[in-house]
Amino acid sequence: LNQHGTISGKVSNNRVEILVGSNKLNLDISNLELDNSTINKKDTLVKSTTKSNITSKNVSSEINVIGLNVDEAVYVIDKYLDDCSLSSIKKVRIVHGKGTGKLRTGIHSFLKNNSHVKSFRIGTFGEGEMGVTIVELK
Repeated sequence: LNQHGTISGKVSNNRVEILVGSNKLNLDISNLELDNSTINKKDTLVKSTTKSNITSKNVSSEINVIGLNVDEAVYVIDKYLDDCSLSSIKKVRIVHGKGTGKLRTGIHSFLKNNSHVKSFRIGTFGEGEMGVTIVELK
């Protein structure tokens, strides 16, 4: 995954629970390596070097980014779409609210170039209309 995370608990003798962003993963210790550049920090960070199929647990088919600015929302949505891809979720709802439309426009610009996205559209009546974007993933 080439991601930084923190060890949040021991699962068994050779497995640990790693917190990567908002996701908890149970990984074999042999798939991790210490990031020496952060050794003096309060929390020790580890980097996963495995390319195995790890599925995220408890990924919702909806994310709410109301109240975030465009940069924050794009960061959160990018991680969310990665999790959905790992969990084989094919259709998700991004709730961004109606407001001025700036957040929606920024999210749509990001989705146009995201490798996980097959298509996206504004929600219809009963789905949230202009305040929601429905995304179909590859």
